[in-house]
Amino acid sequence: MNTQDYIQKLYTKLLAAAEIAKYSKQDQEIYEESLKHFRDLKNVMDTVKEEGRIEGKIEGKIEGKIEGKIEGKIEVASEMKKKGLDIKFIAEITGLSEKEIIAI
Repeated sequence: MNTQDYIQKLYTKLLAAAEIAKYSKQDQEIYEESLKHFRDLKNVMDTVKEEGRIEGKIEGKIEGKIEGKIEGKIEVASEMKKKGLDIKFIAEITGLSEKEIIAI
């Protein structure tokens, strides 16, 4: 932000503060209460957003681990199948279904 933009932003804030200073005591209290309510809601939204990000990362890691385990089972089953081992035996060892093993 350049100096001119900063000065403009500062003047805008000062003008807003001057307008608020003109409010009656009751209107100032209402304004302050609504401002507090707005900030509380914003903080809640920011917290929810951050928790959502964290939850998404955790879900992604879990899904990645599950996919990795499945890929590992498929690789083992493929090698066992290449060696000519029985499909039922491969299914028992890997936990994959016979249909999945046949499709490999």
